[in-house]
Amino acid sequence: MHRIEPRADCLSLPVLVIAGRRETTLAARPRKADAWKDAGQSRDDQFAAKRAALIRKAARAFSARGFYNTSLDDIAAELGVTKPALYYYVKNKEEILYACHQISNELGAQAMKYAESVPGNGLDRVVALARRYVELLTGEFGASAVLMEFDALQPENKKMIVTGRNRFDRRFRALIATGVEDGSIRKVDSKLTVFFFMGSVNWMTRWFRPDGAFSGQEMADRFADYLRESIKARSNQI
Repeated sequence: MHRIEPRADCLSLPVLVIAGRRETTLAARPRKADAWKDAGQSRDDQFAAKRAALIRKAARAFSARGFYNTSLDDIAAELGVTKPALYYYVKNKEEILYACHQISNELGAQAMKYAESVPGNGLDRVVALARRYVELLTGEFGASAVLMEFDALQPENKKMIVTGRNRFDRRFRALIATGVEDGSIRKVDSKLTVFFFMGSVNWMTRWFRPDGAFSGQEMADRFADYLRESIKARSNQI
């Protein structure tokens, strides 16, 4: 967990919907630059989709090589375009990193909205949140370790991201508190429970690979199951 100012209560949210547009998953890898060349038809659609393709490629490159070891030249080469062409869509690397963190916050908000709409008790909603969050995280970018690169953000951008993280944290804790209250979740500390889960998810972004031993869906099911088993009410609970 990074030390940041201002401090976020929640561990960093890892990423993947861009401006309300869901992109193709990593499992269906396009040929180099296809996403760039085939990104929409109208002018606005082209800009949005090409910027999304740029961010997606950059996130993968940052995760593989590290943020500081990846240049815009590297990203341009991945897309099969010139470096000057990238400046039409982004000003610099930090803007790309900020966009990744923004997407991460949007991802958390989407998973939370879904979980809060699920019928059932508090435990059902917490488990639904865990499953949906990991499903989304392992989908678009195949999980992205670049989201651990928080300190590279500008102070004003850090502040914006922290605000979104704290909102997610509060709503996550509220779901847990509801479960404790309705008896579906044992008496656990909601803050530590959120840290426990998010810490596991953050570390997953370091090692998960879409073509690895487990699919994204399998990871989502297992993480949700592990969380359920760790917090559900026991029959002998006092």
